[in-house]
Amino acid sequence: MYFYELLKQNRHLLNETEAAILEYLLEHSTTIKDLTIREVAAQNYTAPNTIVRLCQKLGFSGYTEFREGLFHTLQQQDSFGEVTSLDEQIIKTKQLINPNVIETLITKIHEADKILFFAVGLSRFPAQELNERLKILGKNSQTFVDPHVMKHNARLLTDKDLAIAISNSGTTDNILSAATIASISGAETISITGFSTNPLSKITTYQLYGYTSELRVDGIDAADRFSIHYLINLLFTEYLKKYHSPSTSKI
Repeated sequence: MYFYELLKQNRHLLNETEAAILEYLLEHSTTIKDLTIREVAAQNYTAPNTIVRLCQKLGFSGYTEFREGLFHTLQQQDSFGEVTSLDEQIIKTKQLINPNVIETLITKIHEADKILFFAVGLSRFPAQELNERLKILGKNSQTFVDPHVMKHNARLLTDKDLAIAISNSGTTDNILSAATIASISGAETISITGFSTNPLSKITTYQLYGYTSELRVDGIDAADRFSIHYLINLLFTEYLKKYHSPSTSKI
């Protein structure tokens, strides 16, 4: 998937305005073939030259090549046969992963004296899973879901510790507050969120993104965390391979 490979490699080069425009383009991927550069510019209150620069930063010659790349990528995905929404989440999440970032994160997990997880709602389940699995390997790891306890423990962190904040939307106030406090305390921070320009990813040292979709029932968040579970399992598997060889494990 050449298109998503370029996004994965170059997305970090975008400024806040460009990242918002990219999100708009991806949200309109099914109609991208009919969107002119002037229409995109008008919808985002900017100039066509801004769209061109955005596409060039991502590695495309301009908007036309970006539009064609996204359109043909969608066609290729359709040609795979019947793909469920969960299949699509994993395919697109894998395309967002930078192996160098994964390597850095498992090193940070290994070197941390203490690891704290911040998560609320349905996001607490992947947080608790990775927390318990790291404990099995002897890591000093804790999960906090109560906002007050979360913030209190964030203040106790040092530059030898690591905080991992998990939020599907990346906009949960309590998680944002805890991650900010952890950063001020000197700890390095990791955010695991949905693929979007969100406040949480902007304030953390490192970011991982899963391809997710929003679902609310009577105003309550009911979206699955399938791609986030995938990411935390990837982290654990890679950590296990590097630092805990099966030959040294005891049964």
